[in-house]
Amino acid sequence: VMGSQDGQRKRQRTEDDALGGLYAFLPPPDPAKDAAAKAQVEKSLFKRPKLPTEDPTRVIFLDVDGVLLPSGSVDTIVIDGVCLPMRAVRESDFSISALGNLRSIVQQTGAMIVLSSEWRRTNELRSSINAVLKSHDIPQFRERTEVLSPKPVLQKHNGILAWCERRAREIGLWLRAHPEVTAWVALDDLDFAWADSVRVAGTPWIKYRSVHTDDKKCITETDAAEAVRLILNPPPEPRHAPKKPPQLEEVPASEFAGLLCSTEDSMPDRIGSAEGVCPAPWPDFHGWCSERASAKARDILGMGAASEATISMLR
Repeated sequence: VMGSQDGQRKRQRTEDDALGGLYAFLPPPDPAKDAAAKAQVEKSLFKRPKLPTEDPTRVIFLDVDGVLLPSGSVDTIVIDGVCLPMRAVRESDFSISALGNLRSIVQQTGAMIVLSSEWRRTNELRSSINAVLKSHDIPQFRERTEVLSPKPVLQKHNGILAWCERRAREIGLWLRAHPEVTAWVALDDLDFAWADSVRVAGTPWIKYRSVHTDDKKCITETDAAEAVRLILNPPPEPRHAPKKPPQLEEVPASEFAGLLCSTEDSMPDRIGSAEGVCPAPWPDFHGWCSERASAKARDILGMGAASEATISMLR
């Protein structure tokens, strides 16, 4: 029986060959040509402009949440005052378009990346963001701003204000240590008009050199174009203090009498370690979390121990 079946298959192949076969019109396989064609397709799909040599005089201060990672994409939990992802952050959580727009900024300016996000606080978070940058052919950051403590007088009044002002001081401290930097931009979903409204001598104006991203959309093409403009054509410093944000218009000047001064800002207190927690509580934390997506809460590290109610809410 086996021999009969083999004979039938051979006769069938002979008949197919005689008729030319279904695929007889195709040329014989050429592995080398096929490989070259595949490589060409991949090249056309993933071709990216070559990155220039890094220019140490140009800097991008990079936030992560709301800039590369859309708000709400990862749930967080507060443990001992530190907001952490409830699971490992995956590359798929990040905005692909935002990463492409960040690369475009670097490609057009040669600026180096300095991490100003709360992702700088732990080795795990720093490694995670660097791995994502590397996979998208974006230079990894080698520098990060130092973590400072929020000012109690601001923290007492408004947690967001204290947070913005703290980040502005952190950027200013880094810039003072790197006088070679002549052009920079801050990519952040925080509105630095808040920080500028309570600025003291020794802290730079930030708003005029920042790109305020939509925390859901992250870096858009329009944001990238604005960042490139600010780096290539640094604007002059503001001559007058900017108008207070609407949320602060009704705050009496006496609230900040001890903060707004004309003398050089003294060296701020520092949080001793990556896991350090500022002892001062943040009264507005609960209200703020209810107004903002929980993913951004990761960016509030060192703000005092959280209650069970906060942990439940973030879950």
